[in-house]
Amino acid sequence: MDELLANPSARRAGLGALAAILLIALVALMDLGPCADKLSREEFIAQGDEICAQAHDEFRGLQTRSPRTPTEGVDLTETLIELAEEERDAVADLREPEEMSDQVERYLNARERGIEVLREGLAAAEAADAGTYEEAQAELAGNQLERFAIAREIGFEECSKPLVGRDELKRQAEPPASTDPDAPPQVDNPPT
Repeated sequence: MDELLANPSARRAGLGALAAILLIALVALMDLGPCADKLSREEFIAQGDEICAQAHDEFRGLQTRSPRTPTEGVDLTETLIELAEEERDAVADLREPEEMSDQVERYLNARERGIEVLREGLAAAEAADAGTYEEAQAELAGNQLERFAIAREIGFEECSKPLVGRDELKRQAEPPASTDPDAPPQVDNPPT
């Protein structure tokens, strides 16, 4: 003990060791780092569904009406991107059981592809390109169908529910007949 008090380098080494021990104890106490326990399948699904339910409520609240101007499209799409990224990050931060890792990775990859499509829609809205914006919306709907199927495989209930009915989502996934603003309207009843 007298050596620690008299020798500054020994004192620093002792303090460094004490700091390392305290840091390891803090990590273990707060359940952080590689020492953290994985969630059970049921815990992971419940927590993931809670994240998705909250995000879905926010998405629905934002999409009560379609954007009417490019500026509204830009504002809405920027907000949707932020929400989608928060949802993706929150699910990614959950510690899924090892046996679910591949499914969860596929789900997160599908979510990321959806975010990329939202970014494409944002660029189209910023350029006031309604046709490309509509194409991005159709692609996004198709991506959602894929992501919801993966979510069902995982066992998610909330994460696998589309914001609109599945038939409506399939309809939205159909690309526009034409992106040419001067094209004549498409009529579903052929002449007799």
